Amino acid sequence: MENKKEIRKRMLQIRNGLEEAYIKQASHEICTRLKACPLFEDAKSICLYMPVNNEVDVTELFDDLTMEGKKIYLPKVKDGNMEFYLFTGTDHLTKGAYNIPEPDSSICLTPEENTLVVMPGVAFSRDGYRLGYGGGYYDRYLSKYPQCKTVAVCYKEQIVDKLVTEEHDVKPDFIISSQ
Repeated sequence: MENKKEIRKRMLQIRNGLEEAYIKQASHEICTRLKACPLFEDAKSICLYMPVNNEVDVTELFDDLTMEGKKIYLPKVKDGNMEFYLFTGTDHLTKGAYNIPEPDSSICLTPEENTLVVMPGVAFSRDGYRLGYGGGYYDRYLSKYPQCKTVAVCYKEQIVDKLVTEEHDVKPDFIISSQ
């Protein structure tokens, strides 16, 4: 079986090779399926992310969620730790860690039972595990706040039979992929 580093390298090459039209269509499909998910419907606070490097684009959800009165939070990385901060619009984003846009808000999320964290990733296993970029940000955050519900999103090309897992890896509640 491939180790995490080998899987990351192979899957990032695959994801980076996806065509823009496919990314747009698959991201829309995934967002539609995500909106129909009961965890999504029940959530009052939803943690999303700003997509980079051909990650599933969840930004189409911003307007709908705002209109529904749900609060959107985006990750901010400081001193090696990730927290989620209130998203108040794309004009209120600044370049953060790894040049990923982060909210300029100072309102940090206090997670509750009705908080949903939507996670990107590099690879996902058929038995429901997620492989990220290797920084452990989501695993550490979710270990600290186990009350959060979690959904990972990915393209079907990112699904592998098995992943090497470690004790600290947090398994998402669900994975939603393109068909």
